[in-house]
Amino acid sequence: MMAIIIFLLCYVSHVLALSAPSTQHFLPNSPVITTGVDFAAWKNCFRNCPFELEPTVIELPDVLPSDFPTGTIYRNGHARFCADDETPCLHPFDADGMILAMTFDASKPSKVLFRNKFVETEGYIKDKEMGGMSQRGLFGTKKSGGFMANLFQMDYKHVANTNVIHCGDSLYALWEGGLPYLLDPLTLRNKNGRGKAGLTDLDGLLSDNFSAHPRYDPARKTYVNFGSVFDPIKSEFRVSLYEVDATTFRSKRKNGVTPNFVLDAPALIHDFILTTNYCIFFINDTRINAMSAIKAMFGSAGFAGSIEVDKDSEHSNIVLIPRSLLDDKEQDAVSDIDLFHDERVTVVKMDRHFAFHYANAFEDMEGNVVFDTVQMDGMELAADFKEPFWQIENPFRDVSPTRLIRYTVDIQNKKLAIGNDQPKVLTTRLPEFPSIPRDISTRRHRYIYPLVARKKVNVNPKTSGLGGPVAAVAKIDSEDTTNNQYFSFEPYEFPGEAILVPKAGKTVPLPSEEDACYMLVLVTNGKDLTTDVAIFDVEGDQVFEEGPILRFPLPVFTPHLLHGSFAEGVTFEFGES
Repeated sequence: MMAIIIFLLCYVSHVLALSAPSTQHFLPNSPVITTGVDFAAWKNCFRNCPFELEPTVIELPDVLPSDFPTGTIYRNGHARFCADDETPCLHPFDADGMILAMTFDASKPSKVLFRNKFVETEGYIKDKEMGGMSQRGLFGTKKSGGFMANLFQMDYKHVANTNVIHCGDSLYALWEGGLPYLLDPLTLRNKNGRGKAGLTDLDGLLSDNFSAHPRYDPARKTYVNFGSVFDPIKSEFRVSLYEVDATTFRSKRKNGVTPNFVLDAPALIHDFILTTNYCIFFINDTRINAMSAIKAMFGSAGFAGSIEVDKDSEHSNIVLIPRSLLDDKEQDAVSDIDLFHDERVTVVKMDRHFAFHYANAFEDMEGNVVFDTVQMDGMELAADFKEPFWQIENPFRDVSPTRLIRYTVDIQNKKLAIGNDQPKVLTTRLPEFPSIPRDISTRRHRYIYPLVARKKVNVNPKTSGLGGPVAAVAKIDSEDTTNNQYFSFEPYEFPGEAILVPKAGKTVPLPSEEDACYMLVLVTNGKDLTTDVAIFDVEGDQVFEEGPILRFPLPVFTPHLLHGSFAEGVTFEFGES
């Protein structure tokens, strides 16, 4: 059960950079000080989204570019940090998920169809009915009712707050701790009813959890994903692998066997990477902290604090699992794969660090695997909060700075390529949430679009306490980092993960057209409590740094949200506002 808290670890650089009452508890060279962000404004963003809107037409201040494509942007994220009886979430990842959607139609270049709605999970419905917090959160949030109400309460709230994918005529709200919720892509309501009735097991494919980071394969037109569950009785952590059709979001496998591998302790796996031939996981040595687990059972801490990384371990493992194991024609055993002894699996050791988000991976002309990862050298996990996490004195205390690094794995010799600019540091400006156009996934790429710090930072990556907030966006050139481009927002404005939208008529997998995209980001203003949409043209040199080509306000404030996607060609009837 505790394995499902892994999703809570992924957003370390972005959301651990939450606000505190002042900056006096930070080191003088902390990015909180040196980049000039308004820390009080950041803190102010962690409040409930005030209301939901049915589909509403927004009039734009200017027309969209003629090559802006028809389609719908979907975004998911935590958006309810306090129950009606004022019981607070102690960590943002325990907050209820909310879906935001914006439909753009080339035939209506001056309008957008907007709507937002909380996912009607079982926990959300119960919270609203009782006027309090009906279940505990995995990161320490407590039920309403005090100590006795939380004692030995081992269930947890499904918050459906991490990602959202459009396939066919449905939306899927994703969270690693459970099954997806099936939603209507226009109204955002549960398709099959409120609460548990809204869950889907993808026609019997899933028995437990389903990750919030499916990876798209544009050649096969499929999504590959995983789900993990920990059995404390067997001390067994099982990770199952799935491949589903990108149109139906259902498996094409006919033999009914789900490939999976087993570890003897919960692993901190939130994201993974995909190439034409491999599913790639990053695995550290971990163990259960017995004292933290006991505190969690007694209701005084979250289950997240029960997992700790073995600091004595010198190495981390890059594990490359052949995708052929997901094929029906595979005749060998695909259940209970032993990663470290199965000859079909390639394991490469590297210096120990943490990696929760990846940009992309591909196989080069020599058959090597190249991947870009957001890396941090150190991180402490805690879930014993007495007050909301963003109100503690220094939320960066145990957080190391992030870097975006390109690695090359020599498959033939089962080792990392070293030397000749390998591994290659792409940016040290505290990157997180790296994005690429969806059709670049698994293919060779040059450009990456992460969130970064407002200004250049000069910090030791091995020193904890020197993480910092992100308040800028970047276009990173993996071939020549001197061409990296950055745009900073105001100190009190905080962008969310970028979504790349290919320009109409352009083919982004072509090297000459890879950056022929528009980039959309939500910008949360912690001073005025407003949210804007900023649209950038990222094609070519220097255009990006000129700033948004169009910016417009949303009709409702939204807090920092998490992941999302662009559904190309998905539109609905809408006219006047």
